[in-house]
Amino acid sequence: MSMTPSKPAISRPLAMVRLRFFAALLLLALSSVGVIVVLNPKISSTDSSAHLPEVLSKPPASGGVAAKCTFCKGEESNFNQDWVVPESGGNTCGSMKAMAAGQLNGSDICALIQEKERVCCPGLPASTNATKHQVTANKSKGDGDGNMTTSHPPILYGHVHMAKTGGTSLNGILANTFEHVCGHKGYSYDAFQDNERAKIKVKEGQNIRPEGRSRVFLPIMKEIGFEDCDYISAENSWMFWRDTFGNGKFHGLKMELHVPCRDRLDHLMSQCNYLRKEIACDAKTDEELFNSVKKCYVFLLDRYAHHLQKHFDVKCFDFKKQFTDYTEYMSGILQKRRFQSTPYVKRETNRPRNQTNECIWGNETVLEKVEKYLLETVPYYQFCDQCMGSENEITLQQQQ
Repeated sequence: MSMTPSKPAISRPLAMVRLRFFAALLLLALSSVGVIVVLNPKISSTDSSAHLPEVLSKPPASGGVAAKCTFCKGEESNFNQDWVVPESGGNTCGSMKAMAAGQLNGSDICALIQEKERVCCPGLPASTNATKHQVTANKSKGDGDGNMTTSHPPILYGHVHMAKTGGTSLNGILANTFEHVCGHKGYSYDAFQDNERAKIKVKEGQNIRPEGRSRVFLPIMKEIGFEDCDYISAENSWMFWRDTFGNGKFHGLKMELHVPCRDRLDHLMSQCNYLRKEIACDAKTDEELFNSVKKCYVFLLDRYAHHLQKHFDVKCFDFKKQFTDYTEYMSGILQKRRFQSTPYVKRETNRPRNQTNECIWGNETVLEKVEKYLLETVPYYQFCDQCMGSENEITLQQQQ
């Protein structure tokens, strides 16, 4: 099944604004070579304002000097002026910045230009952009000679695969949908045939496990290398990220890490189910109770550490929205595959879970103690508690 939600129809007013936006791009290109286009007969051909039609800017709401439209403000060190902005008629980040300077902050055209900030200055916090922060990346395009070329996003993206957060399916779906996805649970380059084989197994009544080409171990990943990757999914120690990509050490590329966040108690019980452990709800002491909790951890203290935030921009996304809002977000960054195997066959990594057998839900005292203990002692849950609902939650920004 397709994991990319259908996009809502563009309203007529927005369509007109976008039409004016692309008209402005054309005018900017023409003015750069000395061609002047007059759209308003009342404006003389010698007036510099004729280079942009009057309808592109709104007058200031109050008296005084209106603020100019900002573009990648404060991100000069991470700004690539030669980067070609997709779906802009071949304009570069530099020309977009120049165009922004001719607009007023808060105008419709300014907002549309600022949509491209996440392409030209990916380190900019999403909350500073003026509109919905759908990231757009360069797609496959012609090189002028009939050949297809591929451009990569200006930074790398990493998926910190926390155990029991749906990461196996996310990795597999992204690899089957987009190019240059590299992960412990699948690579783009052979995802099509891997899923086709899984579909045959389903017809034969076999269990579908992450094995074969659906499971690429770290030594093999390192042997392949990450030079052709735009998105890397790994279920390894947090030190893997630091040692391989920290502080731009990988070919000078900056990396942004994405961490899935799931309800603490629900996540704990999923781990207990995986390991076939139970919480000691009848424990005589808190120590006995918490020991039973720790026995359920599936690499919980290993895959995330606050130390990551010293080396990377680390963002979060809602576990429940990873196949909708998060996948839609990444669809604006990653290049679509030419061929996709559908429907995607889920690789099972857990046995069926029966929540009615989990004693914690019927014992309010135990539930409160365990939840408090998890938040106080597990860095991953601390990060999610702070990140979710903030400007660094990707799935929250998608809804705005």
